[in-house]
Amino acid sequence: MHNTIKLFFKNLLISRYITRHISHVALITTLVILFIFNNDLAARERSVNPASNGLLSVFLDFSFHQQYVRETLTFVNYVRDREMAQIHIMMTRHGSGSAGENYIITFIGRSRYEGMNNVLTYWSPGTNTTDDTRRGLVEMISMGLVPYLATTDMADQISLTISGGRQVERTPVEDPWNNWVFEIYGGANFNKESTQNRFNSRWGFSIDKISEDWKIRIRPYFNLNERNFITDGRTITSRSHRHGFSGNVIRSIDQHWSAGLFVSMLSSTFHNMKFNADVSPGIEYSLYPYSEATRKAITFVYTIGAGHNNYIEQTVFLKNSETLFGQRINIGASFQQPWGSFMARIRGSHYFHDFESNRVDLFARLDFRVIKGLSLNVSGNFDFINDLVSLPAGEMSLEEILLQQRRQATNYQLSGSIGIAYSFGSQFTNVVNTRF
Repeated sequence: MHNTIKLFFKNLLISRYITRHISHVALITTLVILFIFNNDLAARERSVNPASNGLLSVFLDFSFHQQYVRETLTFVNYVRDREMAQIHIMMTRHGSGSAGENYIITFIGRSRYEGMNNVLTYWSPGTNTTDDTRRGLVEMISMGLVPYLATTDMADQISLTISGGRQVERTPVEDPWNNWVFEIYGGANFNKESTQNRFNSRWGFSIDKISEDWKIRIRPYFNLNERNFITDGRTITSRSHRHGFSGNVIRSIDQHWSAGLFVSMLSSTFHNMKFNADVSPGIEYSLYPYSEATRKAITFVYTIGAGHNNYIEQTVFLKNSETLFGQRINIGASFQQPWGSFMARIRGSHYFHDFESNRVDLFARLDFRVIKGLSLNVSGNFDFINDLVSLPAGEMSLEEILLQQRRQATNYQLSGSIGIAYSFGSQFTNVVNTRF
């Protein structure tokens, strides 16, 4: 009997151990099966020539306007993975305020075109419609594919036309606005039910100037929000505002250095700020030349400045207003490569009156193609927060906590995400079907 009881508990412990770890075993087993299956599938796919119909095989490595590109440029094969491609096309876009967006299109040769790379730039003015932009991108992609097409059987079908005659001379652009761009915006939304209603409004304007030597932005903004909840015959109202101003003047020094002045103002009920004004000069050093920033960048930024705060309520430090001096450093890295992309940032700051009043922000994101068809994305953000000097004194009510009317005390903030995707099957993505 004693041995039976011992055997029962032993089996119970073993079953609990197996149950606790069965999810880990299942995950590992699934990954092993996928890896074996992927290798077998890759061996089969290597026996298929993506360009067996005489067309170039192209992998599009961007998300915007991709369907339109595939729908319009039908003289190539589109494949679902870069390992199957002869031409890998990467595209990044960079906003220039309200003036428009700059698209950097990178062509990377693979297989027989290894080392045959090119970079083209397309400028889309802010006055462009979406259709104007995507048409321009298609024309630029077509132009970038010409050197590769010239080595195929399609070479005799290519013709080149330059509008304006045989020779076009570049002349300086006469811009009556001298690169200045102005935008005015505004909007509101509302929602109403029998027990609650909500109204939000936002408006403001921006002034931008972007040139080779200068980057200037002036942006005042205004936000008003009101929420009403009806419960037990009474109405709970939450009103908040966030008005502010952000501006910067940045001067390019050379391909590695730039200097700037940053100004900000804020009036916010959430931050217990009646009025805040902050002025900070700064300097930036780029390890790589700025001309390579679309593909790789490592930068170091240092700013030092002063800010004056007028608080709505007295703070936990018994302050109604104060002037604070501080400094910040920001180290950032970003890489956009055929295998994926990586971004990381570390920022540190502190006030001079108390070095323990500081903050450190850590951020990283990785999008990585592990093997053919298998991709992984991971991101994380961790903030050490010890500089909440504007926290109001006194306890917060339940309503203020639930409606997030005021900032709560905390000494850290953590967030993260992870995702995995695996695709297999037909290697071609030429067909576009927009039904439903």
